[in-house]
Amino acid sequence: MSQFESTFGVPDAVAQKTSGLAIASLVCSLIVCCPITTLIGPFLGLAAIVSISNNPARKGKGIAFAGILIGLVVTILWGMGVVWGYKAFTVPVQQGPREAMQAGFVGDMLGFKSGLLGKAAVASDADAQAFIDELRNRYGEFVSCRLDEDEMAKNPPSVEEIMQPVKPFPYVFEFANKTVKADVEFGSFDPETRELHWGVKFGRFTIHDPDLGDLTYPPSEGESDEAEGNGNNDPETGDAG
Repeated sequence: MSQFESTFGVPDAVAQKTSGLAIASLVCSLIVCCPITTLIGPFLGLAAIVSISNNPARKGKGIAFAGILIGLVVTILWGMGVVWGYKAFTVPVQQGPREAMQAGFVGDMLGFKSGLLGKAAVASDADAQAFIDELRNRYGEFVSCRLDEDEMAKNPPSVEEIMQPVKPFPYVFEFANKTVKADVEFGSFDPETRELHWGVKFGRFTIHDPDLGDLTYPPSEGESDEAEGNGNNDPETGDAG
């Protein structure tokens, strides 16, 4: 070996090239709109680091580490988003206005209406209480409610219906004395207040009862006015006070 070679070393026969795996790792991790690619990115980054370590002609560990870090962070955020979406949207749609009904049946009209939107949320406490009382008189205490998946399978909603800000879906309401079917509106945009909610709230209820007649909440303006007028009548004479 010459003095030059012993002092400065033998020059590389081939210049180092950036690892294609490292570049692919970073690219995949940066495609944040797709959780699959952000999950693939860290694996490619790990493979790139192993490859670079075993091949002096390759470089790009920094790029690989960046791909791993970005991919992991974005994947975790995607996971948190999926969990939040499931709790905020999927579970409420499946369960229907269960929490609102439970509040109403213990006399908490504020809690009942807080889970609702549109005219159902701004109806009077008297209208809300009348609805709960009529349900109790007809069917007994509220037990539970759920999405009517059988009805959904027989009559799936159209694309136009799904795209509506507030849409009615079929539900099954279970009471102590009877189980009835209903249509309940739900959505995240309140047409009354023009407010967007980060989650699902429920609107108009229509309880279907072929024997006693359908029951709707909130009542129409005429029905509500009639109920208030009846409430102002003298209990003995029937005349307005």
